[in-house]
Amino acid sequence: MSWTYRKRNFLFVFALLCLSAIQSCSVLDDEFSFSEPQYDIKTAEFSLEFKKLNKQLPVRVSYPVADTRFPVIVFSHGNGSKGDMYKGFTDYWASHGYVVIQPTHVDSTSLGFVTKRDNMREMYQQMLFVTDSRRQDMSFIVDSLDSIEELVPDLENKLDTTKLVAAGHSMGAATAMIVAGMTLVNPMDGYEETSNETRFKVLLMISDPSTMALMPEDPWKGVKVPTLISTGTKDFSDVGSGRINAPFKYEVPKSMTRSFAPHHYVLIDGADHYLGGLICRTDVPGPPQYEELEIAASASITFLNAYVKNDISAWRSIRFGDLSEATDGKASIALK
Repeated sequence: MSWTYRKRNFLFVFALLCLSAIQSCSVLDDEFSFSEPQYDIKTAEFSLEFKKLNKQLPVRVSYPVADTRFPVIVFSHGNGSKGDMYKGFTDYWASHGYVVIQPTHVDSTSLGFVTKRDNMREMYQQMLFVTDSRRQDMSFIVDSLDSIEELVPDLENKLDTTKLVAAGHSMGAATAMIVAGMTLVNPMDGYEETSNETRFKVLLMISDPSTMALMPEDPWKGVKVPTLISTGTKDFSDVGSGRINAPFKYEVPKSMTRSFAPHHYVLIDGADHYLGGLICRTDVPGPPQYEELEIAASASITFLNAYVKNDISAWRSIRFGDLSEATDGKASIALK
């Protein structure tokens, strides 16, 4: 058999295989798939001594029960809330094979914090203190992973420190965004909200920071790691855009005004900022939004499995799947 014939035969077979692959992918790509929980979970609560900030940092952790290493999610709660107010997300993520560490920041009302709302200047200075403290908490958690293994023996040799996810809700979403590599600039004085943290490889935000009064449109545009923004058509907090008179809006540095990584935007019809009191706060009008929570949590797992666990099926789903069809028109997903 001549080389020319063998070469032509190889190219023909290769072309058929490619065509077959494309056709099979075209079927799979239209379907947005959700995965089922795989693990029983446990939880633990403890405090870490944060000497630099002269405080005890309360921490809750949710983790799967299994003898293997798991990716680590560090989750930042909303303003005034606390770490254990997001079990619909945090424990759900744990049941899919993630260790979820949930610090309670200094601004939590459970720690006696009171926001200075009477004076805008004092409120802004207090906010700078809070946001800086929050960012340091996130990095301190990563610095303390060995200590956390000692405090929770079940976690010994089970934390995959090469797969770290920054996550958060509301102000916590903004906190996670900053430690994932974003910078915001106060145009009035040039002050930069930024972080030198580089260890988080994926960003997951519950709520869109754009709805906050001080935030510019799409403030996450310059984040250089894979990002999920999960929000709703009624996603507005007490400090939402138009609800308070903000003295300025943060600006994004010119070098960070375009996307350098995939940003997946999940929009859920009717979902509000607190999912009817299922997250962050319970003193908000209901009813509880169980369906919206299920969609947000399920879609976030598809995203995490795609970019953290390198699951090809999840990647096809998050990139090409039809979330609207999978949710009977309740939600959509887009790349921004």
